[in-house]
Amino acid sequence: MINIYEPYITRKELFSVTKSILNSNLSGMSTPVSEFEESFSNLFGFKYCLATNSGTSALHLALIASGVKEGDEVIIPSTTFISTANAVSYVGAKPIIVDINRNTYQISIDEIQKNITKKTSAIIPVHLYGNCPDLDRVSEIANLHNLKIIHDSAEALGTNYKKKPSGFGGESAIYSFYPNKIITTGEGGMLATNNINIYNIAKIYRGQGLNVDTDEYKHDVIGYNYRMPSLSASFGIAQLKNFDTLLNKKISIHKKYRDLFSNSKVEFMQTTDGVENSFWLTVLDFKNFNIQIDDLRKYLKQNMIETKKIFYPIELQKAYLSNKSNKNALDLYENALCIPSHPKLKNKELDYIARKILDYLKNK
Repeated sequence: MINIYEPYITRKELFSVTKSILNSNLSGMSTPVSEFEESFSNLFGFKYCLATNSGTSALHLALIASGVKEGDEVIIPSTTFISTANAVSYVGAKPIIVDINRNTYQISIDEIQKNITKKTSAIIPVHLYGNCPDLDRVSEIANLHNLKIIHDSAEALGTNYKKKPSGFGGESAIYSFYPNKIITTGEGGMLATNNINIYNIAKIYRGQGLNVDTDEYKHDVIGYNYRMPSLSASFGIAQLKNFDTLLNKKISIHKKYRDLFSNSKVEFMQTTDGVENSFWLTVLDFKNFNIQIDDLRKYLKQNMIETKKIFYPIELQKAYLSNKSNKNALDLYENALCIPSHPKLKNKELDYIARKILDYLKNK
């Protein structure tokens, strides 16, 4: 089976984790965690970074630290992993689910504007599949209405917007290190910010609300156990050393796919001016064909090629079911497919995947 994703692991990771074990650095308070945070900060230029046990917990902390509270409304895109909506719900706010731009797959700027109310307190632009929306326009809207911006950059490590990491600007950004991301810590996330107040508040809530200025068990707020384990951080330190190599491999794989499908009607996610896409995951868009995505998936599985469907629109999920229909998000879900994109793929495997898909599309 050609897997849709496989983590890129070398001896560096083994040595780094083994070193922590031998030094008894195991807790979330151990040195490797702060070392990972510092390395991440230095590589991507954020002033403050806070490692967590998942991207979801990082987003929850970002919302708390930004002052989003019960009764608020937070605008999010329909096409995203459900954790974006869940983190909003964790703080008692209501996710306002809006449609996407059908070409870029990112949150629709027009839909953001249409859905702002007196209760709106924040916007979460999701930087989906390594792309990102027009962040200048998102900032203009946020400034006009005094709204917070929290970037869900879980899938966009290495993505730049106007020569800076796409998570810059706004209150904070979060990243994910799940095994299918460009770098992984097994499970894990990062809250990145240039705002010292956001960082300090999030740090208190990350560690059960413990007062950071004391070694006693004095807790200032009801916090959470969201620390990243030391062994995960040790793994991440080694992964960061390979980041540029992995990013270049992802971009190369995407370009190869574009070449392979260049003479077909298969389409790709569009990237707008100012965006340097990390192409975390390659998505093929079959809107020009009369096919059923589930049938194509079965065919590819029979040919030992793993695929994933696009995220199911949030407003159709049982937990967030509503009468609202975001037509672009639904159309994308019904017509697009995520294909193998991991950095260990060889050219002959990319050729095979493209050939099988093109064979299926004949006469469609």
